[in-house]
Amino acid sequence: MQTVLSQTDALCGMSDKGRMAVISPAGRMPDALQNAMEQLGLECFHITPAQAVETLTDETSCAVAVVLSNDMEPPQEYILEIALQKLQNTAFPIVVMQTAEQADAHIRTYGESALYIHIDESAEMIQGRLLTLLDMQRSIHLLHTEIDRLKTVSQPLNSYFSQVNEEMRIASRLQRDFLPEKPPEVEGIEFATIFRPASWVSGDIYDISRLDENHIGFYIADAVGHGMPAALLTMFIIRAMVTKIIDGNNYSLVEPGDALKQLNADMVAQELNNFQFATCCYGLLNTDTLRLRVSSAGHPAPMHIHADGQMNELDLTGSLLGVFPEQQYDTIEVQIRPGEKILMYSDGVELAFVDEGPDKPLRFRKEFGNLAELDIRTMCDKLVEIINREEGSLHPRDDVTIIGLDFQQK
Repeated sequence: MQTVLSQTDALCGMSDKGRMAVISPAGRMPDALQNAMEQLGLECFHITPAQAVETLTDETSCAVAVVLSNDMEPPQEYILEIALQKLQNTAFPIVVMQTAEQADAHIRTYGESALYIHIDESAEMIQGRLLTLLDMQRSIHLLHTEIDRLKTVSQPLNSYFSQVNEEMRIASRLQRDFLPEKPPEVEGIEFATIFRPASWVSGDIYDISRLDENHIGFYIADAVGHGMPAALLTMFIIRAMVTKIIDGNNYSLVEPGDALKQLNADMVAQELNNFQFATCCYGLLNTDTLRLRVSSAGHPAPMHIHADGQMNELDLTGSLLGVFPEQQYDTIEVQIRPGEKILMYSDGVELAFVDEGPDKPLRFRKEFGNLAELDIRTMCDKLVEIINREEGSLHPRDDVTIIGLDFQQK
């Protein structure tokens, strides 16, 4: 005869035979289930739903749990639902035996992870179902063991990645602290900026500063690549860039070409490894005369947008920073007029717009032209909207930085 164990014996003792937990409010089980258990040599222990909630865990010696769900009062039904929610987190399979009426009504109160069979199935059918589950039990157990092992391995990795994530957040805030809080206020000149790192930190850096009552200096520098190595190089650039020399009570403004020459010499002197170089474009604006003196070190030329919407790139050349010692950088002068705009940008702007084919490799120029009649702040806002709609905008290919100057009509 089949042995029916007490709850204490079943949960605490160990047996070479498979154990089956029968969960139901009543102590009697269907004859067909009893016969199937005898044929399979299963030991059975009967517990109530409330006992199952308290006692069944992965440590329980159990091969399969059978739930008898018919003819239960609402409080018992609720407790049984709680028990099954707990069982779903264990390593042993669950069989729910329902009445034919329950099954025909497609009642699946206990979730899709359980195997549902009629409570009036034949002993042979129940035996076949149980045997299949028992054959799968070893594989299920191995999978749970592997999952537990992976959880153990992943915990320190998760902790490490969480730490790295927090460090990157701090680095991002630190880099943004080096950016100007707001552009200087100059009558008749409106500034706008876009700063969009491709990851937590950017390989771009920019600055706009008032050098004296009549001059504004502004530049964008772009370190090769992006991410932390490039961001660290931008920190060096922003500290090494000299635009004004103070000698006691006197000062002198540094010509853009001379500023880039000195920055290049400082970078070369660092003897940086791994091809760490950068580009930069620096402009020095006389706010009274609107004469703009500009120099570039391998950087995209600023865009000059005229009052009638026509555009041209400033004629600038210059080699990369940090590569060639004793490099010279030319300075050009451009006369700006009211109603015109200047856009200085990093090369990430070119990559931010999806190309329309080999015949249109520089679509960003078209977008600049389409927005040329807008004021500079609205223009930059629209550019951000367009970039956000582009394919791949959630995973940018490069950092995007723009400085815009709008010389308003008086």
